[in-house]
Amino acid sequence: MMGPIEPADGLSISAFISKAFNDELKMAEIYSESGTKITGDITKIDFSSVSGLTNGYWDISVSLKSSNGKSLLVSNRYEFKSGFDAITACNATADALSPAVQDLIKATVSNPQFASLL
Repeated sequence: MMGPIEPADGLSISAFISKAFNDELKMAEIYSESGTKITGDITKIDFSSVSGLTNGYWDISVSLKSSNGKSLLVSNRYEFKSGFDAITACNATADALSPAVQDLIKATVSNPQFASLL
């Protein structure tokens, strides 16, 4: 690695993922402070900036638990073009975190079991 992977706003990766989920639920108008509570744990986070020489990926898995007793495990791999040299590949990996999290959220909310958490 040529440097650290740092999400926007100086957040930790887990705080970044949590904020992204909350922001999406607010945009969809299904977020409520007084509604069903969903908590989550990152069960896997892995990345590579040199998969297949000039590609990279983020593997992120989360375990979500609802206050209604239901749970859901979601795993997602987001692949991206990285680059041949270290600086380009590492920068591409850092830049790919945000779309990787968005892809994870898409995989989560499109999962047929997601509605049962609400």
